[in-house]
Amino acid sequence: MRTLSAPHPAWPEAVDLDLGRIDPGDALRVVAGLAGCAQRLRLPEPFAFGESAHRDATMVRLLATAAAAFVPVDWTLREPLPSTVPERALCHLPPPRGDGRLGRGWREAHETGTCTYRYGPGFVLIHDSRPGGPINRVHVEAGWVDTFRTLAGTDRPPADGAEADLVDQLAAHQLALRFDDGYAVVLPYHADRRPPPGRVVPLVKP
Repeated sequence: MRTLSAPHPAWPEAVDLDLGRIDPGDALRVVAGLAGCAQRLRLPEPFAFGESAHRDATMVRLLATAAAAFVPVDWTLREPLPSTVPERALCHLPPPRGDGRLGRGWREAHETGTCTYRYGPGFVLIHDSRPGGPINRVHVEAGWVDTFRTLAGTDRPPADGAEADLVDQLAAHQLALRFDDGYAVVLPYHADRRPPPGRVVPLVKP
């Protein structure tokens, strides 16, 4: 006996995400859900930093989430970056495509895993080998681990107290970015797993 059924639709190579029409939390969950799915994330509209602090923070966290999950991102950047966002600060995140000076430089400087953090027993270790600056290994001691976890899980930390103090210390080494309206993002992403042997996260072509 044969069972007849309609053919399954082809597995899409890319999942489109419109940042202007989706809740930031939902956007991050979509990206995390692509881990291991052999799909890339595509942002249909060019992104411009400096127009909205909330959108800027969401975009940085989205790129960091994609990098941690080895999800390629197909996106374009509307240049230039505002003066509050140093070029080196973002070069470890999935670079944009396009022929602009900044996009080309970002792709040339980009390498997977150059700015990450790992949790140890009672500490956090940040490794930063992004080009254009010193190689840093930052050891976050036990008394600051919970504070770091709070910062890593939000884009709007408390305006004062231990969280604000730690953001200032991280920002001094370009390991965090402050935006307007109280938004701030930790730049290293969580290196909770390694890519399979021989696996290279492909860059989206210009």
